[in-house]
Amino acid sequence: MNNKKINRIAARLIDNAVFVKIFALLKRKSAPLSSAQESITPSRTRTSRLKRKSAPLSSAPSLLFPPKSDAVKKILIIKLEGMGDAVYLIEIIHRLKTKYPAIDIDVLTTDKVPVFNIFASNSSPAEPEFNLIIINPLSFTDYCKTIKAINNTGYDIITDTTGMPVNIPLMLAFAKTSKTYIIGFDTLKIKKSIYDRLENLNGDMHIFENYLKLFKIFNLPQDKRFTLRFTQSAAASIGNLNQNSTSNPILNINVNPILNPNPTDNPNLNSSNPNSYFNPAPSRRIILVLSSNSGGLMHKKLPLAGSVKLIKLLWKEFNGCHISLLGGPGDYNYLEEIKNAADSPPAESAQAESRPAESGYGTPDAAVKIERTKSIEEAMVLLKNSFLNICIDSGLMHLSSLVNPDTYCLFGYSNPANFLPFNNIGYFWSHPDCAPCSFYKISGCDNLKCMDEIDIDAVINDIKLRLK
Repeated sequence: MNNKKINRIAARLIDNAVFVKIFALLKRKSAPLSSAQESITPSRTRTSRLKRKSAPLSSAPSLLFPPKSDAVKKILIIKLEGMGDAVYLIEIIHRLKTKYPAIDIDVLTTDKVPVFNIFASNSSPAEPEFNLIIINPLSFTDYCKTIKAINNTGYDIITDTTGMPVNIPLMLAFAKTSKTYIIGFDTLKIKKSIYDRLENLNGDMHIFENYLKLFKIFNLPQDKRFTLRFTQSAAASIGNLNQNSTSNPILNINVNPILNPNPTDNPNLNSSNPNSYFNPAPSRRIILVLSSNSGGLMHKKLPLAGSVKLIKLLWKEFNGCHISLLGGPGDYNYLEEIKNAADSPPAESAQAESRPAESGYGTPDAAVKIERTKSIEEAMVLLKNSFLNICIDSGLMHLSSLVNPDTYCLFGYSNPANFLPFNNIGYFWSHPDCAPCSFYKISGCDNLKCMDEIDIDAVINDIKLRLK
């Protein structure tokens, strides 16, 4: 049983009025901020448990003011899964650290979010912007150790970016955080008895903007663009990065505001970067991310028929292109199905161009190649060096956007208003009646009607238009 299933069962048992009252009695004694304070300070006065219990959550003062630069010393940010979401959280951390360099930031995460490792380097004491604390979400011992670590560290702020998982509120309820202010999303009843401030998780707002609400006391810049920088080790792997700059010029790509559509004849087709140009790499390689099976309740994928049709039309319209399928270990079986079902490309397409011998990506007659990368860095190298990436909504889609603006996105089960990456040449959304299903609840849908309804012909025509 995976972590999502356990949390779904636990939420049904625990997230109710009885446990809300129980945790209200256990709620820590730290006082809410006084509206007269200019910033968050570690030495807040305590209020009686009676006052804490009687004061409604909405009575907590507004935290719109920025703290003084030396007011907040230590922050714990909790993010257990979601590699795509983590990209935008890391961007916020970078902005926070840029504005308040003296703040120590720890990130509590799992091995399911390896993208944090790219931006948290221990190669130089002066380089890392945050430290990683890895937890096994299925280990009771790990939770006990984490509670003890929170007690000993004495964070000024704990920011919980998780939505539905009930294990984090339970952990924080038993942590001695007498001076810590806890902020999170208003997604579970029991959080009202544990957290000091809750923000609405808005389904019509981009995840980056939702995360920014959790950090609004710092008054961070809100422009939708990447200013991230790679660590020295990751930069060496990905290559062509300016390591003497505090921001990476490849990532500093100014694009039009998100969801600023460029209308076409098909209302499902939109672009937030209509000025992108066709600049193929020498190998004319196209990367397809058509499966995202990270062990959740729903295997997110483009169905087999649509995947095969997409490959055939790419061979037809982009003569001489080479198709690579990219995914994680949990995707390989399905990617093999796609590879086996796809016919060999036309002879003239396969012979139109030879792959460079040093590329290591096989011979021209290899119709489709499955890229079995060993690290996130390897995957980002492939995504960066291709001339086009077509991705379903997944963590790899957001990593593609980070390193390659020529990323086209396929949406069905999720809403591009929530998850459209900053850099893209366009997207297609099937607009199913049942979507979005992956934002507010954990879905066990096996139908994938939403992905079946993606018009592959319209996608190819739109890509051709965008890449002119």
